[in-house]
Amino acid sequence: SANDIFARTSVLEQILSSGGGWQDQVGGIYPSLKLTTTKADMTQLPDVNWLPEKVFAEAIRSGRAMLYYTGITRVARNILSEIVKSIFLNKAETMSIINDISLNAKFIADALQKNDSVSFDEGIRRSWQLNRELDKGTCPPAIKGIIEQIAPFDPACKLLGAGGGGYMLILAKDTASAAAIRESLTTNAPNPRARFVDLEISHTGIQITRS
Repeated sequence: SANDIFARTSVLEQILSSGGGWQDQVGGIYPSLKLTTTKADMTQLPDVNWLPEKVFAEAIRSGRAMLYYTGITRVARNILSEIVKSIFLNKAETMSIINDISLNAKFIADALQKNDSVSFDEGIRRSWQLNRELDKGTCPPAIKGIIEQIAPFDPACKLLGAGGGGYMLILAKDTASAAAIRESLTTNAPNPRARFVDLEISHTGIQITRS
C-alpha cells in the first residue's frame, strides 16, 4: 500500500543515514496539490487533503511559475542533522520556526482554496524566509547569487526540499517579469549545469512497477 511505501522509504533513509521524513514520498506518490498532516506518533499515517489547482495551474500556463535547476548539488543530510539535533534539544527558537512553517503551509493551502494568487506568492516568500531562519546552510553563497541576479524583478522564489541547492521554484509578478527572468538566467547562467526545466502538475503521481 501507499502507507507501506512511505514507511519503508523512511526506514531506508535512516539506514542510509540521509535522514528525512515522510513528506517527499507522500508528495511524490500522491498526485496533484495537497496539504498533508500526521499526528505525533511513532507510526506516521499521513492524512492527505487535496487542494484546488487553479492558482498554480494558471501560473504555470501563463509562464509566471517556473522551475529552475540551479546546477548546485547538495546533501540534505548535513542540513537535516543540525535541525533534528536542535529539535531533540528542544531549542525554543527552532521549535518556534517549526511551528511557523506549519502555520505557513496552512496559509498557502487557504490561499489555494480561496483562489488567491497574491497570498499564494506571499506564502512562497514566507516559506523561503522560514527555511533560511531554520538553517543558514539553506542559502549558500552560490544560491544567494542566483537570487540576487533576479531580485530586480521581485519574484517570489524558494529552493525546494531541504535547500542548499537543487531546484528552485520561481513565481514572477507577471508574464513580462517572467520573460526577463528567463532571459537573465539563460544568458548569464550561474554554471554550465543550470537550466530551466518543464513544470506541470502531476495527475498520476510517481508510477512504481515491479517485474
